[in-house]
Amino acid sequence: MSLWMILLLVVVAFIIAILCIPITYSLKVSSRKPYEFDFRLQWMYRILKMHFAYKQGHSLFKEVYVLGSMKVGSARDYEDWLNRRVKEELDPLSSQMEDEEMDADSVQEEMDPYPLSGYDGPEPVASVRFDADGNVIEEVGTTSSTDEQKETKDTKDLPTFWWWKHVSNPKLYEALFIVSKQCAGHASPRVFRLEGDFGIPKPYEMGLITATAYSLCPKQMEEVNFSYTDFAYTGSLEVKGHMQLGVFAFYGIQFLLKKAVRECLTDSVKAFLQYRRRKQSAVN
Repeated sequence: MSLWMILLLVVVAFIIAILCIPITYSLKVSSRKPYEFDFRLQWMYRILKMHFAYKQGHSLFKEVYVLGSMKVGSARDYEDWLNRRVKEELDPLSSQMEDEEMDADSVQEEMDPYPLSGYDGPEPVASVRFDADGNVIEEVGTTSSTDEQKETKDTKDLPTFWWWKHVSNPKLYEALFIVSKQCAGHASPRVFRLEGDFGIPKPYEMGLITATAYSLCPKQMEEVNFSYTDFAYTGSLEVKGHMQLGVFAFYGIQFLLKKAVRECLTDSVKAFLQYRRRKQSAVN
C-alpha cells in the first residue's frame, strides 16, 4: 500500500469521525437547598469540552477546552497569573528601553536637514499623452468610451430590489420550516426528567402554563405538581442528549437542493459579485 493511499485513508477516517462521533450534552438543575446547577457539553474528548457547575455555598466551577487546549479553568487561571507576574517584573526594564528608543528618535529628527513635512513646492501636474503632431490625446485620469461601455455593461446585472421575490416566496419558508423541524427533532433530548412543585398565585395564567406544558411534553409532566394558589418552585430537572454533525450535514444538503433555496443563493452570489465590482470601479 502506497503512502498516498495511507494518507487518503487517514483523511477519510478523520472525516467519518467528525461526522459520526456525537456531541453529547447534559443539564442538571435542582431548586432544593442546597441549590445545584451542572451543564456539560463534550465532543471528541477535549476537542470541544465545556463544563460549568455551581452548588450553593461554593464558587462556580468552570472548564472549557478547545482543540485540546484549556481556555477557561484552574490551570489557565494559573498561567494568566504567572504571565501577569512576569510582565510586572519586566515592566521597569521595558519602560527604560522605550525611553532610550524615544531619545534616539528625537536625536535623529534633529539631525534631519530636509523634513518632508515642510515641503511647499508646486503641486504635481496631471500626466497627459501626445500624438506625433504634439496634440493632447487623452489625460491619464480620464476613461475612454470603450471603458464606459464596459462599465455600463458590467453593472447591468440585478435590479435594486432583487431580494423581494425571495422574501415573498412561500417555498423558501417551507424549506426553512422543514429543515428546522428536522434539526430540532434530531437535537431533542433523549432523557428529559422533571419533578417537583411549581406554581404561581394566579389561576388564569397558571392554567395557560399548565395547558402549554401538557400539550408540549405530556409524559414529562407526570411527576410535576402544579399549584394555582401558592408560589412554588421546588424540584429538579435532568436533560441528556446527543447530536451528530453528519445528520445535520445530510439535512443541510437536502435544504440546499431545494429550488427556492438554490435560486436565492444564486442571486445572493450575483449581488455580492456586483457589489465588489462596483466598489473596485469606484476605487479605481
